[in-house]
Amino acid sequence: MTWTCAAIDHGVTIFPDGRIGPCCQIGSEYLKPMSAIAHSDRFQDLKTQNPPAACRICVNNERVGMSSYREQFNRMVRDTPGIQFLDIRNTNVCNLKCRYCGPHFSNQWAMELKHQSHTVSTSIDDVLGHLLSDSLHWLYFTGGEPMINPDHWSLLTTLVDRGLCKNISLLYNSNLTTVKYKDIDIDDPWSHFRSVQVNVSIDAVGEPLSYIRSGSNWNRIRNNIDQLKSISQVTVTVTPVISILNVWFLPDLYRYAKDNDLKISAIVLHGPDYLALDVMPDELKQSALAIVNDIENMGLDEPAKYQQMRSMIANNSNHGLFQHTLNHILLLDHRRREKLFDLLPFDQVAQRMILENHEYR
Repeated sequence: MTWTCAAIDHGVTIFPDGRIGPCCQIGSEYLKPMSAIAHSDRFQDLKTQNPPAACRICVNNERVGMSSYREQFNRMVRDTPGIQFLDIRNTNVCNLKCRYCGPHFSNQWAMELKHQSHTVSTSIDDVLGHLLSDSLHWLYFTGGEPMINPDHWSLLTTLVDRGLCKNISLLYNSNLTTVKYKDIDIDDPWSHFRSVQVNVSIDAVGEPLSYIRSGSNWNRIRNNIDQLKSISQVTVTVTPVISILNVWFLPDLYRYAKDNDLKISAIVLHGPDYLALDVMPDELKQSALAIVNDIENMGLDEPAKYQQMRSMIANNSNHGLFQHTLNHILLLDHRRREKLFDLLPFDQVAQRMILENHEYR
């Protein structure tokens, strides 16, 4: 076998619907039932000579020179049996309605769309015996929003009580709208763990953020970032999702990160396709490319990320979807009484596409 990934033997990701995978980027068609946790060969079908189709995200990232989850797991793996990497995303409970998200990962979205079942959650209590051991040293929480997930707080307490915490590094993906649960401040349980990295999901600063991640409050998030920076074993990284919605606001976000000595690790959006950078209209390509050049000069992220952004904008292979982009923005503005469209440079393009009457030309 030439395709090797330590997560296949040593990783488990628990999704809201109760299925599991070796990592969060695995193709959904390869997920297994929760009962497979009990079997050491749970992901045997991924042990192939060539990269399996399930691992296409890592394959694509490595092909263009970006770091991949596979490379990360292969660097971190230890010479011990059992589960070493655990990813908990067992609920869609979230307090925000990010514009490119949906009901699978936000029950707020499900409520807005009037889904019959708003919340999807899977208890991890019955499988803790298989998950928690001395082998575990990397624990990732995301969601939904992990800071409002009761299972997250319960699991931290269990790890501390069992004396397993001191060798575990914690990783979070959080909107950081709160760092407190009931009467517990996050710095109390965190103080027992080896290290903590918090990836803060913010796509802009100020007013644009409140519309792109509906329900967020920039001042509160900024204060929470300042609090986390004061905790010695905590590293804070800004992880914006780069889309056609926020590329225009990135200089302010990157300057904030630079001024506050924060790392950036951007996620370039590919879906939903009508919000990705490659729907860029021809009229806006040059201004968007200039912004990418501007933020690249700040030197806060890996070069391949900026090249990926530039390629998607320049090729704009899905520009035909831009009217769908406009419809999505305007409909959510209307339903949520927000004003994201007013902040975006789309007015002239929208006028040409929607308002101008070409019948008598």
